[in-house]
Amino acid sequence: MSSVVERYRALEEHVAGGRRVVVTDVVDVPASDLRQADEHDVALLLLLGELCARMDDGTSAAPTLLATAEKYVDTSFFYTGRILPRTRELIDLLGRAVHERSLDLLAEVADHLSQGWAGYADSMFPSAFARLARDAGYDAGPEAFAQVSFVLWQKGLAAAAAGDAERAVPLFQASLDRYRRYRYFADASWLHTDLVVAHLLAGRQEEAAAELETQRTYVEKVLADHPTAASGAGRSYAFHLGDVQSGQYSTFVESSALRPTELTERDRSLLLRYVRTSEFLISACRYGAQRDFDAALDIFSFGWATYQQSPYPRIFRRLGDRYLEAADKWNVHLTAYETWHRMLRSYRIRVKPGALIDTAATLHDRLGYAELDSCASLVLLDTAVLHARLHGRDASVEWITRYLRDLRPALPDALSAVVDYLQAPRTADRGQLLSRYIGLRAGHLAPEFLSLDLDDEKLPEPNRLEVTLYGPLLSIEGITVYENTPQPLIDILRVLGHDFARHLASGSEPPFLSAAELAERTMRTSAALAQTVRRFRIACQERFRDVADYSLIQDAVLQGRPGYRLNPQSVHRFTEYATAPAGEDG
Repeated sequence: MSSVVERYRALEEHVAGGRRVVVTDVVDVPASDLRQADEHDVALLLLLGELCARMDDGTSAAPTLLATAEKYVDTSFFYTGRILPRTRELIDLLGRAVHERSLDLLAEVADHLSQGWAGYADSMFPSAFARLARDAGYDAGPEAFAQVSFVLWQKGLAAAAAGDAERAVPLFQASLDRYRRYRYFADASWLHTDLVVAHLLAGRQEEAAAELETQRTYVEKVLADHPTAASGAGRSYAFHLGDVQSGQYSTFVESSALRPTELTERDRSLLLRYVRTSEFLISACRYGAQRDFDAALDIFSFGWATYQQSPYPRIFRRLGDRYLEAADKWNVHLTAYETWHRMLRSYRIRVKPGALIDTAATLHDRLGYAELDSCASLVLLDTAVLHARLHGRDASVEWITRYLRDLRPALPDALSAVVDYLQAPRTADRGQLLSRYIGLRAGHLAPEFLSLDLDDEKLPEPNRLEVTLYGPLLSIEGITVYENTPQPLIDILRVLGHDFARHLASGSEPPFLSAAELAERTMRTSAALAQTVRRFRIACQERFRDVADYSLIQDAVLQGRPGYRLNPQSVHRFTEYATAPAGEDG
């Protein structure tokens, strides 16, 4: 037996009544097998091992489990520090549950374990918990341990995304009750917002307003009951905010401890983040105000890089369709965070000063209205850096100076780094100062600078284009080519984009599709395809001439001879974000 996954499968067989194993042997994993393992896989192995050890009134395997955990911490590059610390707490809590023969504590362990794990309900864990419950004299089957807060939340999201608010509300409420019981303060605040959304989807604005008051009261009590932790180096947060992925585990908001006793200022801001989201949503739906819809979207999704793949764009799309008069003009995918990312990408195609400044000013206003003040300031500093590198430091200084009064109190250290960078006389000094600024901005949930060479004498080479469909809007390297992309072009990009992504994942080059095959798969004539591609190329070249100091060659995105494909020499990624299954958006 070698890999962590193989050992986990052996324990699954043990739970299912198949091959019996010596648990301590299975969970005593050599360091060589731990180095390449995902932290979540290690956590699952340890917890299932303890469950197996405890079955039939067995003895705890905790000493061996904790030794394996220490080996993983010491030897694995993939250790995040965001899963195993809670796993140790869960092993202790499971010991209490067995010692006290407590069904409630067993259910709590199951709930903690399931967080961020989409496959929990289909795993062997519910059956393993049920075995322990029977050992303690309870008549509780696997289903009693399968309906945990995370699973109920996912079911609620699926119902809301399908437009079934009546089914979503009880699921969200059941999930919220568990999150509150087990002191997941950030998740509970989030779930209150989900309930606000579900009531608004059903047209129940008064119930949504009442839920907001319940949310506000809950958050105020949590803040009052938990002292503010002193700030300082090494201070851990009660909640982590930001995408984390480890094996089958994926989350954006995460509690770093089972029972936090104090909160940092950042923790307190996170709890209030969802209250503000609810406030803006209710205002948006009451008055049909797109600006408030945007603010709710921006606060809710800011920093969440995988937001687009979640059910929420589809849910917010339904809200917009119900309450916005010009809902078709509102793009639920173009959040402030995504717009900022696109602005940073546009640096690579040497965006012209006017287009860069217009985007920055719009972003600054949008982030400021959403009360994301530090990010509103940071986007100005990013723009100053990009502007200086592309169009000269003098013009950049002239532009950024008008914002100094606001920037000085908001981000003094980051502002100082940018000022030093703009004043540095030598290229070598500018590279070092730029790296200092990039380090400072890493403390914010801002999109990453991409392909920003520290040698500012060298202009970027846009040879790896990002092509994205945000619903009907087509973006190439951060530049909008079409606000409403013609449906024939969307069909072509979907087919070629699917083939492109599939071959890219397998490490092979996508082949050309013949005109006849592409015509069949898009249900268009060959002549219509050729005309659509020709118009697309013209639109790309005209748009790039307007906003960038870069000439896009004719087949940079779509190659047309001897067939059709996305150009693998210049396209880095093709992504489509849609709020309905393919074929329904049109």
